[in-house]
Amino acid sequence: MTAIGDFCNTIRAWLGLGEDVYPDEVVTSWVRMSESLLSGVLHVKDMVQIDTGVIVEERYLLPSDWRGMEFVRIVGGKPLRYVPKDNFYDPDMTDDQDNCYTLSGNYIMVGPNTADGTTVEITYYQDIPPLGNDPNWLITRHPTLFTLHVLSIASMYSIEDERGTNWGSQVVSMIGAANNEHLTTKASGSLLTRRHMKKGFG
Repeated sequence: MTAIGDFCNTIRAWLGLGEDVYPDEVVTSWVRMSESLLSGVLHVKDMVQIDTGVIVEERYLLPSDWRGMEFVRIVGGKPLRYVPKDNFYDPDMTDDQDNCYTLSGNYIMVGPNTADGTTVEITYYQDIPPLGNDPNWLITRHPTLFTLHVLSIASMYSIEDERGTNWGSQVVSMIGAANNEHLTTKASGSLLTRRHMKKGFG
């Protein structure tokens, strides 16, 4: 039995309905909807990926599975900080543009002094990989969240189940807890330090 097949059986067991009522194809459609929706609201360490790309004409096309940016740096060079497009292309930004990046759709945009062929490294949040023959990290690390989210989607599929409202509220709570845990653990194991700025006179 595959991981997706096992999970379809789990969902049907919760609903108390057999494969003759909701075959694998229908349950799998709920699973895909759940993966897509959770990809947009979860920000956990299992979603973090690192990729590199080459700058061409001051831009780099992001990976197709990216959802949000965490960190950007020039390989062998300095980190870049994000600024909104309006600020990035403001004439007053000319002196600082090489230290920044902005986003336009699925592209990272960098300053004009970044030469073609420069390699940029991004740390980003990716889409949840679809559950298939093998388990994905969502069902391995967050099985209750995944199960209840799929069930909450099923409850919108003309399934009359009094547990539907509770499933939805539990999902919201678990998403918040998972995201907060990620924020906390990002800084765990080290002391937070603040840079001391030199004070001038005048």
